[in-house]
Amino acid sequence: MAKPSTLKNLTLTLVVITVLSAGGLGGMSILTQEPIAKAKSKKILAALKDVLPEFDNDPSKERTEQEVDGGKLVMYTAKKGGEVVGMAVESFSPKGFGGRIAVMVGFDREGKVSGYSVLEHAETPGLGDRMVNWFKPPVAPVKSLIERVFGFEIKAPEKSSNIYGVSPSTGLSVSKDGGTVDAITAATISSRAFLDAVNRAYAGFKGAINYTGATTPSKENNE
Repeated sequence: MAKPSTLKNLTLTLVVITVLSAGGLGGMSILTQEPIAKAKSKKILAALKDVLPEFDNDPSKERTEQEVDGGKLVMYTAKKGGEVVGMAVESFSPKGFGGRIAVMVGFDREGKVSGYSVLEHAETPGLGDRMVNWFKPPVAPVKSLIERVFGFEIKAPEKSSNIYGVSPSTGLSVSKDGGTVDAITAATISSRAFLDAVNRAYAGFKGAINYTGATTPSKENNE
């Protein structure tokens, strides 16, 4: 009686395992696509509420896209009572210390920054990742136990990093590069990347308003 070919059986087994594994992975991908899309949509909506003036429409239904610098900008128009109140731009920069960063930047009708939200980054924890709050308005510091016990206040050094209410019409840059924005301590590269994303967002905003006439930019935005 002839002995079955071991190599043939092994090859057939491997083929079956490969087919089953591929099918399983494909099925898993299909099952997870919708939850991932919903989670991303929820994150975008939260970012829009965080960076824009108050609105009553659904900006995600009034979105436009623009290819720029090898990437894509996504613009969301916000309205209240049928009137445009601002625009949010999903922007990016490839210049982060850890690679690409993605930022949602909101602008009011005058082209001033109304808020921002960091959507994606791979910056160093405790350094570059401080961009999440570094460029926002300062908050009142929490007094330490020693300050509360002895009744005095230790003043933190002032920094000029808040970009809210600022128009990037002439470009934002860190003070080390001759600009007016203080970089994150020990994370200048991350700071430059963040401002690069904000400047790119403003360029997208300006291009969108010039194309659609959706907002009424200030005089400096028409220069």
